[in-house]
Amino acid sequence: MDELERAAKRLKSTVDDHQSSLSTEIQKLDDEEKRVRDRLRDIEERKQQCAAENGIPDVSDDELIEINAGGKIIAARRGVLTQRQGTRLEALFCGRWEQKYSEIAAAEYFWTSIRRRFGQL
Repeated sequence: MDELERAAKRLKSTVDDHQSSLSTEIQKLDDEEKRVRDRLRDIEERKQQCAAENGIPDVSDDELIEINAGGKIIAARRGVLTQRQGTRLEALFCGRWEQKYSEIAAAEYFWTSIRRRFGQL
């Protein structure tokens, strides 16, 4: 009986150690998640600030954008260009930079290296 009690105590001790280790790891993950969420919030705030400074807040997804893709003019609706969140196209044409781009060109964009990619639009 003593041997069974000793085995039960060792088992309980081992389980307690594992639970303690798991709790520590869970806390580390929670802390990291909070850090990442805080960083994402900061990035979103900076993005909104840039949009307020350089953009036009009420751009329409139906607006037609002309892109000069390697000499070929391609017209696409803003909504098509911005439908994939987090892409360069979304960043360029979401309206956050309209005031800056209007200084560069009259709503025409020129890229030399990606003509074949725009053909699918």
